Amino acid sequence: HIIKDAGIPRGSYYQYFDDKADLYFYLLEQVRHRAVAALQQVMAKHHGDLFAAMSEFFGLTIDALVQGPHAALYRNVFLHMDFHSASKMAGSPLAERPRGHHEIHQYLLANIDRRQLRIKSDDDVSLLIRQIVGMFMQTIGYFYSRQTKGKEVTVAELKQRTNQILDWLQYGVASKGERH
Repeated sequence: HIIKDAGIPRGSYYQYFDDKADLYFYLLEQVRHRAVAALQQVMAKHHGDLFAAMSEFFGLTIDALVQGPHAALYRNVFLHMDFHSASKMAGSPLAERPRGHHEIHQYLLANIDRRQLRIKSDDDVSLLIRQIVGMFMQTIGYFYSRQTKGKEVTVAELKQRTNQILDWLQYGVASKGERH
């Protein structure tokens, strides 16, 4: 099904790819391109409001991951990604990030309305972006982990969990006046 989904004639497969893993990562790169375009759209729609944009983007992404036409592919990525596969996807530890990751990170840095944030430096905003993305990845991992144990998590529950954590990041969890 992977070769068919890629839209590549079966006879041409070996001409373009070394193995199924190579094709798999090609498909994931195509998915990433669509995700980047969607993120740029929601950032523009929300005029740089990082939290509103990420809430909408994560909602769209959850729909695609859980209910979209490639849901089985995404499930396999989250459940079966190992160190070797992740290393291949990320390149060598000494290499720079793939160009697309750098581009989207730079896009976010340039387009987030920092007037809405207490942090201003690129380093601080970069750390916030990594925290938000990490939270989302953990939430998706939670979904698939629960699923493999036979415990149902609905799309609505997954979205609510994501929005709850975004809310915690945006507004904090300490009582008013509590500061450390």
